[in-house]
Amino acid sequence: MIHPNRILLIVMGTFFLIIYNNSLFAQDSLANTKKIISFEGQIYPSSNTDIYSPNFKFRLNLNNSSALRINVDVNREADYKEILELGGDGVGSVEKINSMYQFSLGYEKQKRLKKSLVYSGFEGVLGIGKNDEYGSRTDSISFVSALNYNYKRPVQNFGLRVFFGGEYYVKSNIYVGTEFGFLISKTTYKNGTYQVLNEASVTSADVTENIPKTSRSEMLFSGLGVIRVGFVFK
Repeated sequence: MIHPNRILLIVMGTFFLIIYNNSLFAQDSLANTKKIISFEGQIYPSSNTDIYSPNFKFRLNLNNSSALRINVDVNREADYKEILELGGDGVGSVEKINSMYQFSLGYEKQKRLKKSLVYSGFEGVLGIGKNDEYGSRTDSISFVSALNYNYKRPVQNFGLRVFFGGEYYVKSNIYVGTEFGFLISKTTYKNGTYQVLNEASVTSADVTENIPKTSRSEMLFSGLGVIRVGFVFK
């Protein structure tokens, strides 16, 4: 069985060959067309589990062979569930909120063909988020009428990414493309707190524990399978 990553690399290689062959016979040349700013959306396959999968990208072309780019990745997940009292009418709830807002600033070196463009470059990645959980009238498993708790932990991410990509211009201001790269990333889970509010406690109704900082570093493929659709403002 062929590994999925190998299939993606074959598909991307074929895509670039198609772009190159089409560019040789196109009538309009991008090389002489002045394009200043572009904006694009990026779609990832369900199999993509990158820790950095930007949703939107802005590109500022400095000249005909280089550009600055800004990527924006906004992710927020909220999971809410209710916990019912056994043999009663009481209702408790647990809400988990995980969010990460990531941004990157990078540089592209471009090669413009007839109706296509290939590029490579690098970018720095910064992410800020949180992993929070709030429990009301519950210990997270069972209904407890006098018990509330909350878990709060900030998250920060730094990374450096090297990338390669290409795009084909369907029209002079509309393009589709793909991109892949390698990402070195460090994620830090900062000092957090775990607070328990127990109105029925005879010792202390408010107990707060500190959660120590932890971190992890990794190097991985990034962007495999992405489809980019963009619009150029001339």
